[in-house]
Amino acid sequence: RHMHAVTLHDTFVGAGCATAQPQPAVSIEPGAIWGHVYNQVMTQAGRYVQGGGCMTVGVVGLVLGGGFGSFSKGFGSAASGLLEAEIVTANGAIRTANACTNPDLYWALKGGGGGSWGVVTKLTLRTHDLPQFMGWAWGTVKARSDQAFRKLVERFVSFYTEHLFNPAWGEQARFAPDNVFEISMSSHGLDGEAAQAVWKPFFEWISASPNDYAITDEFGANGHAARDRWNTEGNPSMTLDSRVGAPKHHGWWKGDQGQVGAFLNGYDSLWLPARLLREDDGKRLSEALFAASRYKKIELHINKGLAGATPDVIAATLDTATNPVVTEAFALAIIADGQKGAYPGEPRAAIDLEAARKDARAIDLATAELRKIAPNAGSYVSESNFFNRNWQRDYWGKNYSRLRAIKAKYDPEGLFFVHHGVGSEEWSADGFTRVG
Repeated sequence: RHMHAVTLHDTFVGAGCATAQPQPAVSIEPGAIWGHVYNQVMTQAGRYVQGGGCMTVGVVGLVLGGGFGSFSKGFGSAASGLLEAEIVTANGAIRTANACTNPDLYWALKGGGGGSWGVVTKLTLRTHDLPQFMGWAWGTVKARSDQAFRKLVERFVSFYTEHLFNPAWGEQARFAPDNVFEISMSSHGLDGEAAQAVWKPFFEWISASPNDYAITDEFGANGHAARDRWNTEGNPSMTLDSRVGAPKHHGWWKGDQGQVGAFLNGYDSLWLPARLLREDDGKRLSEALFAASRYKKIELHINKGLAGATPDVIAATLDTATNPVVTEAFALAIIADGQKGAYPGEPRAAIDLEAARKDARAIDLATAELRKIAPNAGSYVSESNFFNRNWQRDYWGKNYSRLRAIKAKYDPEGLFFVHHGVGSEEWSADGFTRVG
């Protein structure tokens, strides 16, 4: 935690890459969280680095897991932005890994999973010109009948395909069993007027049917100075760190508070291929979303599927260890739920195991509805089912065999063990007994 330095470079060149073109970058030590990085890179320096959407996410873990943020369709994954890493491998050697030095290890660190390769002591990431504007779109509506909700889901799928399936938009749309639909989406490169123009037809369509839909949180869209996106000062969407001595820029999104220390009843995710947007005008997709939402809330994380991104973003992602199917997916569907925080020594109600098992079953049933239209869809290693039996295929796809070979080269004795990490099939569930 004390290794948290963030250092900007105007002209970074990787070790051993003397002929490479210098480029702007930022070097980050492993104790840093994205709130630290955004404060220095964006708020203070006016540059952009692709990281996580949440302030308290750890930098290194996000990059090694692949790393999706609010604007990944525009700037790629955090893993694809990695220029160089410093890492202590199993034999105690301090190694540099980049495109010119230890390039195989460098590739594995770009999405090959956290904790499997060594102790990372520094990462250097590419920085980008900061867009002038970043913004939000928001709102919640409750359909007054199942029929109206089914129609709403179909309408949103169509609207997304026509107006939002591009690098400018990310974040979430949610479909719940009580027929509530919610958007909490992000944009970059659009001022408020342009963002509002994009959403106007959809908002007007909902407002035109008051007998079918009740708006419970007024819909809207805006654009603001991108430099203030993660600035905690005067930001009503942030909770400030009130601890004595905490830096002024420490804070987190208010909407993230419920996740802190949560006891998860169940969790699953799968990438939804973009072909579903076009198949039968998206009707198979909208029917599956409706069917799945009868069991649990479905969250579509638009930014965690890279279909619709620029060709450069797709090419850079395909040069990482992340499952290549992410480049063909328009979104990551997440189905998860849990109970309030479980901190030792903190007063709280006992965990309701019966409710947890019932909830976990509902999550399985909802996921099954989506797998009917997207079999073998793949899953995001950093947000996935702990009990996934097909984790090698789902997390890394065709890249897994290459990752296994790199693991054998740099950690032949399996010192670094992670549940469902590369090479973990050779060990018992606790990681202490070799079984392979």
